[in-house]
Amino acid sequence: MLKQRIIKAPRCFISKCSFSTGNSNYDLKLHSAREDINSLLEVHDRSSYILAQYIPEPARDAFLAIRAFNLEINKISDGGNNPNSVSSKASNQLSGSMGISTSDIKFKFWSDLLSRVFTDPMSDKNLGEPIAILIRDSLRNDLNLDLSYFHQFLQTRKHFLQTKSFQTVNDICSYGEGTYSQLNYLTQGLLLSPSISPSAISLLEHSTSLQSKVSDISAHIGQATAIGSMILGLKYYASTRNQVTLPIDLMTKFDLSQESVLRLTQGHLKNENDIRDVREKLKNITYETAVTANDHILSARNKLDKSREEILSIVKSHPNDKILQKHQKRWRKSIPDVVFTPFMVAIPTTLYLQKLEKYDFDIFHPKLQQQEWRLAWTSFRNYYQRRI
Repeated sequence: MLKQRIIKAPRCFISKCSFSTGNSNYDLKLHSAREDINSLLEVHDRSSYILAQYIPEPARDAFLAIRAFNLEINKISDGGNNPNSVSSKASNQLSGSMGISTSDIKFKFWSDLLSRVFTDPMSDKNLGEPIAILIRDSLRNDLNLDLSYFHQFLQTRKHFLQTKSFQTVNDICSYGEGTYSQLNYLTQGLLLSPSISPSAISLLEHSTSLQSKVSDISAHIGQATAIGSMILGLKYYASTRNQVTLPIDLMTKFDLSQESVLRLTQGHLKNENDIRDVREKLKNITYETAVTANDHILSARNKLDKSREEILSIVKSHPNDKILQKHQKRWRKSIPDVVFTPFMVAIPTTLYLQKLEKYDFDIFHPKLQQQEWRLAWTSFRNYYQRRI
């Protein structure tokens, strides 16, 4: 179920000037944090690294921080599948003596850190964490960031670590709404900061219907992203965390046990006939799971087309809105940059779904393990054509 979210109109316009302390030490820490996060994304999330180039420069640091936040939280685990590893032993000891795990401590660290940043963004206390440094600087520059989206992401991810599986594909969609959609809402609100997009804000203020469509697109994309990430991440989760991330009901439908998947991914399945049988069943499960992701992408595209039509209608029916009339001529394909660019995070998922189909939904196909070289060109083309 998609949640309707109304984009809140800002109460006032602010100066476009960036916050400056005149403190060279502050500027040095900010520069260092930016470099650290750029390096992190370039290596571990190249899609976000590339898509960041389409974000207006005043908001780019915050976008990088949002995407790096996703990476860092996804690293949190309950100790992995090796009971003899240091992390597993530490987690078990904490759980036995204090009733908490190392993952609980890490989630609380991030929750407390973000709350501290949002509560007192003008504080000069050393945060130490590059993500928090960039978020604090963005808040100091009066950019729109909502703490509740970060907290919802943390809660959903923590719940996933506790449950470890999805009963149905709709459960993956719910997970996507609580994680990737939250990141999309964050980016959406960020780019609708008054100093960045007064004309887009004016446009959205004229129509709650358009606001709902824009939010729904982000929701659809978040749910499709979650499904794609769980298909892509199956080998990693199964081999390192003893988790199978495909829907249990579909596995039951095709008579495939979680144990068989774990044995295959961990290299314990030796008989060629058994390997072939498990892979064929996985293809069917992957196909039916991917269909739902594709449906969400199609829904997002449909609502994007309807949004374009509604934008044209709003512009036409408000000839006296000077801000609107002044800027709408520069909107590519009638859609403002700040409305469209948050939707570009759908492109990596779309490309992955296309590759899945090309290689017959065989998640073990070598070509699916290769880096996606088409993203740079596809994102450039889709940006100008306003496609996702």
